[in-house]
Amino acid sequence: MSRPRSTSTLPRLTVRGWGLVAAAIVAFVLTQVFRRQEIAYLACFLLAVPVFSLAWVALRRVALKVRRRFSPESGSVGQTVTATIFVQNWGSLRSPAAVWVEKAEAPLQSSDPAPLPALPGYTSSTLDEPALHQLRYRLDTSYRGAHQIGPFEVTLTDPFGCAIRRVRFGGTDTVLVTPTVYDLARIDLRLSTGDGAEQVSRRLVGAGEQDVIARKYLPGDSMRRVHWPATAKHGELMVRQDDQRNDQDAVIVLDAHSFVRDSTVRWKSGSDDDADPAFEWAVSAVGSVAVHLMNEGYGVRLVGHAPGRVSDDDEVFTAPHGASRAVRDLAFATRDALHDPLDFREAVEAAALTSPDAPPVFAIVSSAPGAAGRIRELAAMSSHPIAFVVGGDTAAGRAGLGSDRTVATELRAAGWSVLECGAHDDLPSLWKALGDARGIG
Repeated sequence: MSRPRSTSTLPRLTVRGWGLVAAAIVAFVLTQVFRRQEIAYLACFLLAVPVFSLAWVALRRVALKVRRRFSPESGSVGQTVTATIFVQNWGSLRSPAAVWVEKAEAPLQSSDPAPLPALPGYTSSTLDEPALHQLRYRLDTSYRGAHQIGPFEVTLTDPFGCAIRRVRFGGTDTVLVTPTVYDLARIDLRLSTGDGAEQVSRRLVGAGEQDVIARKYLPGDSMRRVHWPATAKHGELMVRQDDQRNDQDAVIVLDAHSFVRDSTVRWKSGSDDDADPAFEWAVSAVGSVAVHLMNEGYGVRLVGHAPGRVSDDDEVFTAPHGASRAVRDLAFATRDALHDPLDFREAVEAAALTSPDAPPVFAIVSSAPGAAGRIRELAAMSSHPIAFVVGGDTAAGRAGLGSDRTVATELRAAGWSVLECGAHDDLPSLWKALGDARGIG
């Protein structure tokens, strides 16, 4: 087998090593002052130790092969994902004890440094391959997206601790962090029909017969749909599959372009490269509403959340498998998705072709000036247009300051039902409040 590939930095002295060098210099000076040969011997010894240390770490060769596995393979923001690293020593000599760390692509944090025990050398006459040594750590899942994990970095040091050299082994692997999806309650919405004088009740659930069929749990299924008798019978988690697909599509619009920062709209996030909490909240809201509607029998069309090369706006997501695909799509959502407002209209028109009634439309936009103009006309094309206007924080939105109220006012005038929310608001509570405000008991 070919030698495991690695890259390394140049050896360098530690604080202790530089301290010995400084002590050697002082000793040489004292030799001239006191004219004592013994001090010169001490100075040579003090200088020889860091030189030996540099040579030791420079010449020490380590041949490690590294593989990694994530459990689960992907996770939502904040979910526990465990990374397991499998390390093999393909060198004939015993590897030295060292310190390891797993690098991660920004904005994720690398793993904490941890000790790597000495691994026995490998000889082909005794084993087909070296023994596996497993290392585990909790992966940072603070940020949504596809992130590169690796390489595996080992810090070698000499027996005196005077010099170090960092060696990197293996390549990188990708872990997908999806947005957080919340369970949303079933709500009744009072909808206007005709000239708006007559009010009828329409539940945001499917309209078919409730033929309950139990099936295996899939990622994205709501825990409220767990069928406990079937779970006890089969010995694994089972959920209700209500045969209630009503052939109606819902459209969810994320106007990512409205969250783009400029000189007048900047969120308080430390730097321009930080994740925008308002946009991350919006992406989570899209995923939560989409999964909820799919679980209630709707086909869901997502538009505006990602560049065309990543997402197909013509795709209709349906339960049970569409929920996980939609959430994975949203992991790539970006504020650079510069969709033309015409794309929003075309998505609503396409949904209307497959629906017996005008489709429900949910729009998530920022409170930045001009956001209302991009979705204003969609209200007239929808049976229940609902807009989430997301501000930078909860305080400004609730106080009605600045542009937060401007966008909401424009959308209400156009016929939208508007929820003003902030980046730290609780989505399930807002959703329930929506039903309480417009629903019937």
